Amino acid sequence: MNRKLHPKPQAGFTLIELMITLLIFGILLALAGPPFQSWVKNTQLRSYAESFQSAVQQARSEAIKRNGYVELLLTNSAISAVGRNAAAITESTQGTAWLIRGCPDCVNLNAPPAIAKPSYPYIEGKTVSEGNSAKFTLNANQSLIRFDALGRTNRAFSLIVADKADEAKLGACTKADGKVITGPARICLLVDEGGNARLCLPDAVSSNPSSCVR
Repeated sequence: MNRKLHPKPQAGFTLIELMITLLIFGILLALAGPPFQSWVKNTQLRSYAESFQSAVQQARSEAIKRNGYVELLLTNSAISAVGRNAAAITESTQGTAWLIRGCPDCVNLNAPPAIAKPSYPYIEGKTVSEGNSAKFTLNANQSLIRFDALGRTNRAFSLIVADKADEAKLGACTKADGKVITGPARICLLVDEGGNARLCLPDAVSSNPSSCVR
């Protein structure tokens, strides 16, 4: 005997259920918003600092490869693919761009070039703020580092990148404040005279592997 099949009614959401779902979603979004924004800014801060660390490593590598002197400069001058004049770059300890140039007329790590108008072949450069919507403050103990063929520097170099201008103090890179870190509001870049570079957190306790005093 054939039976007539009836389609099963489809269950759906009521208006009240939909409103409750949207309300819960809105609450979760509101709770997750600030932590997510903080995570984004902290990621941008670390990327910003890592760009300068990469510049140090590249400049050191170029000096070893070229078996000569190579300089890394911090600057606020425009670094572009057109009209790059490595000799005309204005140095700045708060520069948001970096430039790597050769120094074939340099005679040692500390002395100025031996001739009146030295040559500075352009190697590489970058404006770090490009493509980064967050605004950070940078401060360094010097605007120029020179590397020799062994990868050594003319002196130890330190740089701090901070979310707030009043937090960009170089003295923070030499001590442990013992704070509880909820997010890296500032990061230091330390380069020793051997040319070794590392990033560290000035607000970490001394026992933290990321502390600047370890």
